[in-house]
Parts: sequence; structure tokens; C-alpha cells
Amino acid sequence: MKRNQKGFSLVAIILVICIILVCGVIYYSLTGSGTNLAEQNYSYEPISNGENAADGFYYNQLPNPAKIMYNTILGNIEQLKIGNGEIKFPDSVGESIKEINGSAEENYFQTAWDALALEHLDLFYIDTQNLSLSTRTTSILGYESYDFTLSPKDGNSYYSSTFNSKEEVESAIAKVNEIADNIVSNATGSTYDKVKYVHDWIVENVEYDNDDLDNNDNIYGTFVNKKVVCEGYAEALKFLLDKLNIPCVLVYGEGYDDNGNTEAHAWNYVQMDDEKWYAVDPTWDDPIYVGSANGILTNSKKYAYFLKGSDTFNKNHVSDGDVSGTGQDFKYPELSKEDYK
Repeated sequence: MKRNQKGFSLVAIILVICIILVCGVIYYSLTGSGTNLAEQNYSYEPISNGENAADGFYYNQLPNPAKIMYNTILGNIEQLKIGNGEIKFPDSVGESIKEINGSAEENYFQTAWDALALEHLDLFYIDTQNLSLSTRTTSILGYESYDFTLSPKDGNSYYSSTFNSKEEVESAIAKVNEIADNIVSNATGSTYDKVKYVHDWIVENVEYDNDDLDNNDNIYGTFVNKKVVCEGYAEALKFLLDKLNIPCVLVYGEGYDDNGNTEAHAWNYVQMDDEKWYAVDPTWDDPIYVGSANGILTNSKKYAYFLKGSDTFNKNHVSDGDVSGTGQDFKYPELSKEDYK
């Protein structure tokens, strides 16, 4: 009788161990074998504003799951450059979602990408319509885990129509930086002098695009093609001021003409030495700007929208922090009420 009891206990123990092992194998096979390339290859760190108040301005407003996605993408930029490399997000994204009682269905990726696009302007070779995020939810014994992977839509390429290879992308980035570095090398003097110089370069050298050209909304279009819409103007100003370590952020919203007509629009806020923020709209400061298909016209003089306070600027500009319509409402810096003097 005692021998039978011992035998039964030994069999039970063996069965329990086998069940645990099988469950473990199933779990790891479903969740990526417990190995995450993003975690192995990239250690993500929070961004500190430091001396430049614009550094990480939008990143720091993200919920934690989106922050991890933002940093994981930055750590795997080479996967984007080759055009079709997958980026597997770390398990900590899912853990962070559960910590804030969020849902895997919430668009943390789009929010992360919005912040990236506002702060890292050298991603101009990516067509956001070609980004595809796959989400897999696994539930084992009541425990849910999430698996997120970024890949090209339809298995094709992340690239916009202009680019076809990593070599072309890197050549384009180098060309943009070469032109921009040459511009800022001539920006000398006070902070005001430097801001004015890059503003004037854009206004004097760039033409508003009414022909819907490729890259008309990014810094490649501004510096290489020199023909863009408002986003290209605004992104160029930020890109140049970033190189000069002058705080500058992109702002999206609507512009109004004297007749109440509106258009989606982009401009900048710049922080000056008095630590106050002022608005700059290089598009509307371009004397040859003739508006959009909506028929909005402006007779702006060269500095009509240069370093303006809210009392002046907000008469015909209304900002909107939901830049992609996903519900993420980014907060913009508070403008000085008065114009810069």
C-alpha cells in the first residue's frame, strides 16, 4: 500500500513537470521564443530636454508604450533604410500597456510615429502609407501578452516613390545635410541674427509648390528641389535651427485669410534668448506664395509672420495638436503675447 502511494506521487510529479514544460514551449513559441531583437540591439533611454527646450518636446508627451515604440524605431533605423526590414517591438511595450490599463487596440504606434515625424525630419524617405503594424494577442491561463511588429505594407517597401535603395536614401540624407550645413555656416551673430538668416534663406530660395511634386512636404524637397508646400518650409526652418541648437518646434493647424477661408497649415514656434516662444510662418513670409487650391491668397511681406506673439499671430492661425487625427493631442509651447522686440 505504501509502495503504491509513493509510485502515484512520483508519477504525478513527473506529469506536472511535463505539463509545465509543454506550457512553456507553447508560450515561448507563441510569443517569439522569448527572444527580442529590439531588446538585444537597442537600449532605450528617456530623452532629457537639457539646454534645448525643444529636444524631445513631443516625445516627452507620449504615453509610455508609445515612448518605447519611438525609441525602438530610432534604434532600428537601418531596418527602415533598407526599405523592407521588420522591427519587432520589445515585450515591455505590452507590459507598459497593462501598467497603464490600456488596450492593445489603442494606436500607440501612430502616436509614436507622429512624435518622430515632428522631431526627426531626416525620415523624409518614408511614406507613412507604407507602414504596417501587426498586433498579436496571446492568452495563456488568463495571462495576456502582446506582440507588435512593424513591416512594409503588402510586403513591399517603406520608401516613398523617389527612393529605391538604402544607397539612394543615404545619398539623399548626406546631400540634405551638406546643403543645410553650408547654410548654417553663414548664420552668425546673435540668436536673432541666426534665426533671421535661416528664415531669409528659406524665403528667398524656396518656391511654393502648386504642382504637387514629389517630396513637396519635407526637407529633401526644400533643400534639393527648392519647391515645397508649407510643411517643407516649416520643417526646413526647424532642421536648420536644430543644427544651430536654437529651440524650434513644428506646429500644425489652420490658416485663415481675410475672407474666412481656411487651409491646413504648418508653421513654427521658436524660443528666443528671453526664454519666451514666438511664432514664425516662413511660408506666408514668402513674397511669391500664392496660396493653395482653396484659393487662399496672402500679400505677406517678408517679416509679417516673423517672431510674432499670440496677439498678432493667432488672428489668422489656429493650432491643432492632433496632427494625424488619432486623438493624441500634443501640447504646443505657450506663445508670448507680444511680438519679439
